Amino acid sequence: MLTNKTALITGVSSGIGKCLLYTLQKEGCLVHGIVKSEERKEELWSKLTDLLSPEQLQTVTLHVCDLRRPSDIEQLAHTLHKMHISPDILILNAGVGYYGPHEELSVKAITELSAVNFTAPLLLTNLFLRDLKANHGHLLYVSSVTAAKTNNTHGCAYGATKAGISSFAKSLFEEVRKYGVRVTVLAPDMTQTGLYRNASFCASQDTDAALTPEEVADYALLALTAREGLNLTELTMQPQLHRLERIKKN
Repeated sequence: MLTNKTALITGVSSGIGKCLLYTLQKEGCLVHGIVKSEERKEELWSKLTDLLSPEQLQTVTLHVCDLRRPSDIEQLAHTLHKMHISPDILILNAGVGYYGPHEELSVKAITELSAVNFTAPLLLTNLFLRDLKANHGHLLYVSSVTAAKTNNTHGCAYGATKAGISSFAKSLFEEVRKYGVRVTVLAPDMTQTGLYRNASFCASQDTDAALTPEEVADYALLALTAREGLNLTELTMQPQLHRLERIKKN
């Protein structure tokens, strides 16, 4: 169903994004993954060469783009269009998390939260929406369960960026549905990824208290392979238990 579809995915160097890359490659997609730096590109490519055959590697291309910089995003879109790459699937997955009392967050942290979690998805949608309309494509935004909450204590800025992108995605669907474009919001709860590296807590290792990146990727695939004419607007995933673990600082 997804064979030879072109998928553009942000944040593929680890976590959910890396699982999405593997999942869509297995489904026959031509995957274009976006990473932050040349170093991360080299690290990921090394892992891919160990896991994929030479034939499979030919279906994966990695691009470097710092999503904090609008000029880099514009250049990426220009480069891909110049290469005649027109995505059928655009997955806005890249995200950062900074947590703590709001007054203790740095200006740099707040700026990065806004740029990566909110502004970059809006810009990439803007730059590739004509392609998606022409291809009757699918937009998928990886948001968060926090988007629907109003009590994101010590995470209010992060929650606000996710609420913003979820609101945007739902409104966008009403705008583009008549063109055959589908729009899905994935809203996972605590997941075993590196998102919490800047926090004093992380997802519990208890399998009943945290999602895995593979599980989130599976739900993305569910949305992407739904029958034509059916749009899964929002998928919320939560573990059975709510349990955090404190990160010990050295």
